Amino acid sequence: MNADHDRELWDALVEAKREYNRRQADFYQNAQDRTRILKSALTGDAWQQTTALTFLRAFAPDHADLLPQLVNLSLSHRWGLAAWQAIDGIPRGRLWPALTPIIDAQLQTTDPDDLRRLAELLAHIQAWPMLNNLVSRARDIGDPEAREVADDFTGKYGALFGSPPPESGPNP
Repeated sequence: MNADHDRELWDALVEAKREYNRRQADFYQNAQDRTRILKSALTGDAWQQTTALTFLRAFAPDHADLLPQLVNLSLSHRWGLAAWQAIDGIPRGRLWPALTPIIDAQLQTTDPDDLRRLAELLAHIQAWPMLNNLVSRARDIGDPEAREVADDFTGKYGALFGSPPPESGPNP
């Protein structure tokens, strides 16, 4: 009896996943303004955010226009990894030009914890020139914690700072 009940629970979960995938594909194929809906979802409640981030990891074309929201979410411990994964789905040739002004704006007002999260994002996506810029600016802030971020990331990745931008194709 217990095995039958467990199997029913599993089968229901599988069917729910099938239905989720059908609805995700329907949204992708038929929504008139996906970007507007996703932008709103990324600033919504936890269910909205998690669903949007899951969708964005699966469907790359919507990402670049949502970078401000994704970078903001990448600063949080709750959503950081999911936001990194969504950002990482954007082809580098589109990502880096769109990301540069967002990172520059963040560096104007960022505290040391946010600097570290931004540096982690840039290392994750292998944006070495941007990481080099962040490290240089962190050294100039005058805050010991900001200098610690600069030292940590120079120690780990400094040899890569001169690396050329990757091809404009999809991310490896």
